[in-house]
Amino acid sequence: MKKCIVIGGGFAGLTTAAYLSKSGIKVELLEASPKLGGRAYSFFDKDSGSIIDNGQHIMMGCYKETLRFFKIIKAEDNLVYQKRMKVNFLKENLNIFPLESRLFFYPFNLIFALSKYRAVSFNNRFRLLKFFLKLPLVDPLRLKNKSVYEWLEDEGQNDSIRKAFWEILAVGALNTNVHKASAEMFYYILKEIFLRGNHAAAIILPKYGLSETYCGSSKNFIEKCGGKINLSEAVSEIKFNNSEAVEVITNKRNISGFDYIVSAVPLFAFNNIKTGINFTQELELSYSSILSIHIWLKENDFNERFYGLINSKLHWIFNHEDHITLVISDADRYNDKTKEEIFNLIITELAKFTGLNIDKIVSYKIIKEKRATFIPDVSILNKRPDVKTKFKNFYLAGDWVNTGFPSTIESAVKSGRMAASKIIEELNSE
Repeated sequence: MKKCIVIGGGFAGLTTAAYLSKSGIKVELLEASPKLGGRAYSFFDKDSGSIIDNGQHIMMGCYKETLRFFKIIKAEDNLVYQKRMKVNFLKENLNIFPLESRLFFYPFNLIFALSKYRAVSFNNRFRLLKFFLKLPLVDPLRLKNKSVYEWLEDEGQNDSIRKAFWEILAVGALNTNVHKASAEMFYYILKEIFLRGNHAAAIILPKYGLSETYCGSSKNFIEKCGGKINLSEAVSEIKFNNSEAVEVITNKRNISGFDYIVSAVPLFAFNNIKTGINFTQELELSYSSILSIHIWLKENDFNERFYGLINSKLHWIFNHEDHITLVISDADRYNDKTKEEIFNLIITELAKFTGLNIDKIVSYKIIKEKRATFIPDVSILNKRPDVKTKFKNFYLAGDWVNTGFPSTIESAVKSGRMAASKIIEELNSE
């Protein structure tokens, strides 16, 4: 039986391990922290007695790689699926503007949803529809050196449309502002969400905490297939001899006698592993943070599972019944703010948009994920490495490799499947 070492226990590493295990390859997964999940995990908050996520994650019907992974590990029932796209957007004073796809045939459902989106004027809805009708004809090569902002400007998407639609979508998907984000990358996202049929734009949310949603199921599946997961084991060095990797050194032992290695950690973590080889000399990633604020209320009057906020410092509100979670993407400007300063900002925005005041708040917890995602600007699109390296038994995975997607769950999962598929193809060709 062939053996593979997988480094990293986030979405990319768990996906790699699951696919390899399913194919009969003996997997040993090494995770430096005492838990699985990488940058997408949950934990028990002793103060509130609640399970909370380090950051709220949204999936969509177009996340085909992710949904296939959940099916493999038998965790598809751990997700809540919309039958069709529906997002309630909020303006000040609790003015709700639904963006809702009705049960029409595609693409008429999308046309109907945009035509009824009254957060923008009738004329601007026409401009929005015109953009989407042109989208199938767009040549992505013409967007290669443009930002999202420049593309929207070229297509007549004015300030009102940007604030009420594009900035919410782009910042949420890319975790950076429209002036930095690559138009080409955004085009591929729009294509996946809006040009892939009825269910592609439907929202999918974890039913439980993130760790409970997929980490346990992944571990059970991998171990059932004969794999092994080692927590609190950090890789410090990978030794190479000629054309292949021959030894992995961790804080606990030296490992040899394997056939393959897949490194499935973020770039900043991979660069801390001594290899003697510069795998990513042309790739320098800048990172963007996500700020999550968990709030426990005396009474939860929110009726929907989530809301998007228009022209607010807050971007999303998620309703977990026993608490709500507020999310600010592209949140670097808050990294040096104190908890009190952030809380005062939150209170002001909540009062303005929902009427909620400080007297209704029991407690809160702020989580800053400072390197949540890399910034997908135009400078990095052609520099992301492939999963297959120049060494015959060494592969890369992670949301930062060349998947065609930005730094998302879908990108991480796809990278893991790609790495596993390359190894399986090589074995089948022997």
